[in-house]
Amino acid sequence: MIYYQDNELVIRSLEEADGPVFVEELTAQGWHPDIADFQVRMKDEAEGKSISLTAVYQGHPAGYVYLYKDVHGGPFKGKGWPMIVDFSVLEKYRRKGIGSRLMDAAEKAAAQYSDTVCLGVGLCDSYGSAQRMYVKRGYIPDGTGAWYHDVQCVQYETVCTVDDDLVLFLYKKLPGARPGRNGGKKQETAGAAEQAAAGDAETAAALALELWPEHTPKEMIKEFEALLADDEAAVFLYRKDGGTVGFAQCQLRHDYVEGTETSPVGYLEGIYVKEADRGQGIARKLLAACEDWARAKGCTEFASDCELTNIESQGFHRAVGFEEANRLVAYTRKL
Repeated sequence: MIYYQDNELVIRSLEEADGPVFVEELTAQGWHPDIADFQVRMKDEAEGKSISLTAVYQGHPAGYVYLYKDVHGGPFKGKGWPMIVDFSVLEKYRRKGIGSRLMDAAEKAAAQYSDTVCLGVGLCDSYGSAQRMYVKRGYIPDGTGAWYHDVQCVQYETVCTVDDDLVLFLYKKLPGARPGRNGGKKQETAGAAEQAAAGDAETAAALALELWPEHTPKEMIKEFEALLADDEAAVFLYRKDGGTVGFAQCQLRHDYVEGTETSPVGYLEGIYVKEADRGQGIARKLLAACEDWARAKGCTEFASDCELTNIESQGFHRAVGFEEANRLVAYTRKL
């Protein structure tokens, strides 16, 4: 199954041929992988216990992560939350956005089962990069402290070695996801905000033309094709009752943004919900998805703008918590 695709990166299900490649690459990094681990992951997916995600960069397996649909131990046992397990990107493919795309895909898959996803991260320094990434993506500690060999550590009593089995558990609320499960039963929602994929350019463009009618369909489709291929931009669609009723477009801005102090800043470039579907909180869910995306990209600030005459948009921005940073009037003259 394909979970994500652009010109360089494909995220798909784990295949049997991937295991030997990862074993060879991880051994070269000084690790001690076992091909049996990859075989177990494939078996678990075949039995419906998990979802495997493999990142293939320019034709080469570059990273992987697994999503288990339920937790059978630790602090999240019985909550019905899916758990992200064994996230890894090969060293030579890091700093290319592959890890972020893998996590995006894993969280999107998790949102089909619950409104919350969880994971455990090692506490030794070799997991430092992962610890920082999870915090930036909005994961927070569950409050139970450190665990060792799946047993909660007790202050002044537990004696342990700082190795791969000493972990901290984190969780994250997912925007636009199904509500959390109760007793293992899924509760359906009316719709969901989902990040658009490469094949969604025409769908997004059709909605954008209702917001920006001065453009032609051809121009708009071309623009969204470029946005969907850009790692510093994202488009979210709200799907409901078999159709798409809203969209939001956001991206990173590295130039100065009025009222902000950091860079880059997540920026809401456009948001629109069909008139018949307004008043249901859809725009808020789309905005939350954009903010989570920006947070995952390392942003600590999020901004937006609208025309001085667009009173409805100004009201929306105030209602969802934006603070007005400045007002200006633009002037031009012929030379």
